[in-house]
Amino acid sequence: MKRWTIRSRLAVCAAFFLTVELIVFGIGSGWIIYHEELEAFREIKGQPSSPIVIRKESAELVFNLTSAYLTALPAAALFAALGVWWITRKSLKPLQDVADAAEQIHAKAFDQRLPQPPAQDEIGRLVQVLNATFDRLERSFAQATRFSSDASHELNTPLTIMRGEIESALKTQGDNPELESLLSDLLDQTQRLSAIAEKLLLLSRADAGALILNKDKVELSEMCQDLVEDAQALGMRCKITANAEISQGIVVCADRSYVRQALLNLLDNAIKYNVESGAISVSLKKNGGLALFRIANTGQEIPKDRETRIFERFYRGDPSRTFDIAGSGLGLSICREIALAHGGNIWLERNEPGWTAFVLALPCLRSC
Repeated sequence: MKRWTIRSRLAVCAAFFLTVELIVFGIGSGWIIYHEELEAFREIKGQPSSPIVIRKESAELVFNLTSAYLTALPAAALFAALGVWWITRKSLKPLQDVADAAEQIHAKAFDQRLPQPPAQDEIGRLVQVLNATFDRLERSFAQATRFSSDASHELNTPLTIMRGEIESALKTQGDNPELESLLSDLLDQTQRLSAIAEKLLLLSRADAGALILNKDKVELSEMCQDLVEDAQALGMRCKITANAEISQGIVVCADRSYVRQALLNLLDNAIKYNVESGAISVSLKKNGGLALFRIANTGQEIPKDRETRIFERFYRGDPSRTFDIAGSGLGLSICREIALAHGGNIWLERNEPGWTAFVLALPCLRSC
């Protein structure tokens, strides 16, 4: 149900109170006039008048006065309501300007500030407080972004060295199965840490608005077809079947590597969070000016109370369900940042029980 605006509520209140005031004033005035006229008729030339004539004349006067009040009452109430509405509108316009400006401030535009109104009244004070709050938030956000970026950079070098040393040790370790198994596990964990560092670096660049896109003409239909073949090959290990419905000729202007990374993340999740002998369904179609890539998998559904959190960083769902599933909880966050950077979006879709589906939307090619 739509709520009334402050202007509308004040206008209605003003009209109501004015109407009540006029009614009370009219009743009081009629009563006073009636009795004054009654006395006046009795004292005309000192001769008493007929009570019937006096009462009739007074009643006619009160009736005429009441009719005039009732005629003027709606016009007075409407005039009062319009006047209050106009005054309130002028008074609240600075607040509306503040709200419009505040909507433009977000994580990628924290340098913007609210315009300071010329009058140093309550609204001016509110704008000062909000701008000071935005200053503190911008500094905190910048520090967190720099930390994430710097940490990712600093981790890359030692992890690269560790990976090289482990690979070298694997080649020279000789015939020692236990040592080979240990080094292989260390190499896997090192590669996993390197992947997390790369993902954090990508996210920090996205937060800072510094995600550089090397856009080119991308045949999305061909890319999706290749991914479906990969899904079929990977799914065979877990007895997962993959079927696809790919519309041909869909082209987007995008960064090929980033789009492929987003699609691979979705495919990886569809396999990891599937069930044995499950299924994956992939589709690509064009809807208006958007290319819609949809991937669905069988498995446990995402609880509705967790839907809003699945795109948060490092969120991996219910630990009792995901403790044995490898992952960093960054895949969907990266998909969202890549989609938003290309002017698209990603969302969870619910329409089939026992299935979980994600839809990645990207603008189709217009010019590149």
